[in-house]
Amino acid sequence: MGATRVLTGINLVSLKDAFVGSEDILEQMLGLFETQARERMVQLKAAQAAWDVTAARLCLHSLVNISGAVHAYGMSEQTKALGDAVKNDDRDMAGQLLEALEREVDLVLRQVVVLLAALAKDPASVWDAVLPD
Repeated sequence: MGATRVLTGINLVSLKDAFVGSEDILEQMLGLFETQARERMVQLKAAQAAWDVTAARLCLHSLVNISGAVHAYGMSEQTKALGDAVKNDDRDMAGQLLEALEREVDLVLRQVVVLLAALAKDPASVWDAVLPD
């Protein structure tokens, strides 16, 4: 399988389909995502460093949920793959997958910042935002 993956970020087309006309709700979700993703990644790294499988799986479950909510499907899939490695006690693969997940989360967070700035400026402009890759 390998841990080298193409970064995919947020699917803006899918996000628009789900939230056009509800930009206020999108803004709340993105704000929550930003806070929770940062917190869960800190918790996940600590859990994985201590190889606390239960804590890691709780963080991973939360990350899958919040990434799906903002249409960051690559992040969701990478999180699931890491969960499988943790569940299978494959520490080497888990380490590689955590590094890949960190890169994906970094991209998604940078995209969230751009979307939140667009929403703050003019909610309708969010759909024309140019997301970093």
